[in-house]
Amino acid sequence: MPRSIEVALDDMSIPAPDFDVRAYANDAHASYRDLLDLEAYASQPLSSDTVRALRYLQVVERGTMTHLRSVLVTATHKDARVTAFLITWAFEKYWIADALDQIIRANEGGTVDRTPFRTPVERTIRESIVANIVGLPMVAVHTALGTVDEWLMQAAYRRLIELEPHPQLADIVTRLLATKSRQLQFFEAQARHRLGESSRAQKVTRRRLAKTPWPIGARAEPSQNTEFFFRYLFGSQPSAITEIDELIDTLDGQNNLNLMKRAAAL
Repeated sequence: MPRSIEVALDDMSIPAPDFDVRAYANDAHASYRDLLDLEAYASQPLSSDTVRALRYLQVVERGTMTHLRSVLVTATHKDARVTAFLITWAFEKYWIADALDQIIRANEGGTVDRTPFRTPVERTIRESIVANIVGLPMVAVHTALGTVDEWLMQAAYRRLIELEPHPQLADIVTRLLATKSRQLQFFEAQARHRLGESSRAQKVTRRRLAKTPWPIGARAEPSQNTEFFFRYLFGSQPSAITEIDELIDTLDGQNNLNLMKRAAAL
């Protein structure tokens, strides 16, 4: 390869290799309905606080398409490998939200609001303009956002079944965590690779992480619901919040942000 072309190649365009996106897409997890054993909740219903926490988690998981719409108007969509992953990720999260929806219905006997989230058009346009000016470092931003959000959400699911170790809930949450762990493998490898390759990506990511309401999707919920989410799941175990912040510190250029401490306000 001529030296001039070699120099022109951006190392950030070479994605972290240790994840088989094709295998992931071919093996994506769809519906959990046959695994839910909803009848068990009739004799052993979940507490109202657990149901409320599940509803919040379901709303956040359901909000994936709104987040994805903002992501795919940026340079991120030009990376075919990342795009293929994100489409499969959104598919899996749809079915995770559906599973939570079914559990909530079994415990409440009512209906869950299925109204889709709406992202204002002007916000999507602004995101597109700003992100395309930033360019390739936005891929680092989006994969770092996914990484941090997965760290938080997985911790939330683990706390949920620690607080209420209902056998059927524990079984399905364990299955959901297995799906989400595979998603995290991609996000984290990509984020670490891209942040390690670019100081500019580190700076842009740091600014975006600091401005993001956590978890991703929290902006669509009333603030009291997010406050409940953190208080109920982490109020009696603030060390879990500290552990997530310590993980964030290990991402290049993202130390001392204290994102979860500030979000939880515990």
